[in-house]
Order: sequence, then structure tokens, then C-alpha cells
Amino acid sequence: MKILFVDDEEKSRKYFSMIFGRDREVMLAADGEHALEILASDHSQNIGVVVTDHIMPRMTGIEMLAHATERNPKLVRVLSTAYADSELIAGAVKDGLIDYCIGKPWSIDKLHEILNRA
Repeated sequence: MKILFVDDEEKSRKYFSMIFGRDREVMLAADGEHALEILASDHSQNIGVVVTDHIMPRMTGIEMLAHATERNPKLVRVLSTAYADSELIAGAVKDGLIDYCIGKPWSIDKLHEILNRA
């Protein structure tokens, strides 16, 4: 199962890939639009999990997850954010756009646990 990791911070993408790419195939996107391009491409086969930052230029993580869910409702969707807007997150969970939410900075153990469940 492939993981698509979406974050506008290059360090976050490198860090995620370094830690989780040892055991899993990781694809990286710098923003929501790039992530949607990947999900629409031939490379999307076997992507089972999308982990995305929320605050990014051009499109938020929740907006990207809404589009991703339309394309593939079976994706496991993980929102990673340093900004806890509990009403926004609760609404996205209620709408079925988020399966898991994890705060930044991540707990590596917690993120491993989420990815193993996915």
C-alpha cells in the first residue's frame, strides 16, 4: 500500500519520507493541486492512505481531501495540522473527509500507529 504525503514544507516531506519510506512506498506532493494530479494519474494505483497538512497555499488539506474522497472514497485520510480549529476538524470528520487527525509536531509512534491501522 502506497502513502501519499502532502505538505508544502520541504523539510516535512523529507522527514516523512525518511522515517516512513523505509517500510512503505511513499509518494510526495508539495500542495493539494499536486496531490490531486498524482491521484488522477497512473501512479495512483495502490495509494491507500493520504496524509496531508491542512494549511497550505492554493488549497487547504481539507479541501484536497474532499476532492480526493470524490475520486476514491476508499482512501484512508489523515489530516496533520499545527492549528487546532476543532469546529472545522469536527465538521470534516462528520462529513467523512477525515479518518484520523494528528497534531504537529507529530508523535512518530502515534503516526506509526495510525498508518499501521490504515
